Amino acid sequence: MCSGSYTILHRFLKPKVFLSLMFVKWAQVTIAKEKALLNKVKRINMSHASPKIVVVGSINCDIVTYLKQFPQPNETVFAHGYEIAIGGKGLNQAVAAKRLGAQVSMIGCIGDDDFGRQACAHLLANGVNCDSVMVSDMTPTGVATIAVNDAGDNMISVASGANLALTVAHVMAFRELIESADVLITQSEVSVDVMTCALEIANGAGVKSILNPAPANKTVLPLLKFCTYITPNESETQTLSGFYPEGDADIAKAIANLSAQGASNIVITCGSRGSLIHNGDTLISVAPYKVVSVDSTGAGDVFNGAFAVGIASGMSAPDAARQASAAAAISVTRKTADSAPTRSELDAFVSKHA
Repeated sequence: MCSGSYTILHRFLKPKVFLSLMFVKWAQVTIAKEKALLNKVKRINMSHASPKIVVVGSINCDIVTYLKQFPQPNETVFAHGYEIAIGGKGLNQAVAAKRLGAQVSMIGCIGDDDFGRQACAHLLANGVNCDSVMVSDMTPTGVATIAVNDAGDNMISVASGANLALTVAHVMAFRELIESADVLITQSEVSVDVMTCALEIANGAGVKSILNPAPANKTVLPLLKFCTYITPNESETQTLSGFYPEGDADIAKAIANLSAQGASNIVITCGSRGSLIHNGDTLISVAPYKVVSVDSTGAGDVFNGAFAVGIASGMSAPDAARQASAAAAISVTRKTADSAPTRSELDAFVSKHA
């Protein structure tokens, strides 16, 4: 839990003034409601400006190899190429949102090393605010090793490094940044405590939030009640719900399970099958865009970044998902996770495929 409001409020009470705990709790609730209302008014007044998105998440260096086919256990295969790129789900989502015109701030942690400096340079070059990125002199920047086969599929392993050095205290230091956002995005490449803190702040301030449960881990299930949207892919849906979302019966079971655990709005990304949107009452299927996939690395991150921009701009969830599907379709036609389109590229693609 990240809340320290009782302690803070208690410091303002004079020792000789005896107030009941009930009053203290009432005061906390009143302050929280007034703050949420104030933030809502601020967002309405700023609705003409670019949407404001805060990403609390991972920053990695990606080492990518391109293979004809994936090796079997204990087998060595030759790659026909490799690249070193900047990635991490949080960073990818931040860049994707920024390229579509949002104001984006990144809360994350890097090591005091070349990979970390390259990552910050990449964020800054894309216009992402890095003032809230912390540097650890104890842990190296996270690294992902990614194998991509000729079909464009990938296998990924991640050494989290400094991503797990991101602390609740650091997130709390940027509480006002989260409270002023239109949308918060977080994902499972940082600690559950950090995700919990960020989502609680957003929830308390009336800020819409997106929880991307990737990589899938059941420890995120208690967080479903705090987020506005949860955006698992098919395998993540299976891990969290016990049902793979293919076929009407299993889709219904997966959604029912996630809803019972607190999810209010569920967006399941299904790759080449498009996406499914459930708002508590209605299930909507969003058709995919047909493209030739070169590398699917980072496609889910591009989807989440573009979806966040849509929601922050006032789109409905289905319309935001359609925009996100188009952005993800463009991304899979490009190598590495640094594949998010610009607004002009997205608009041209949508017009071409209308």
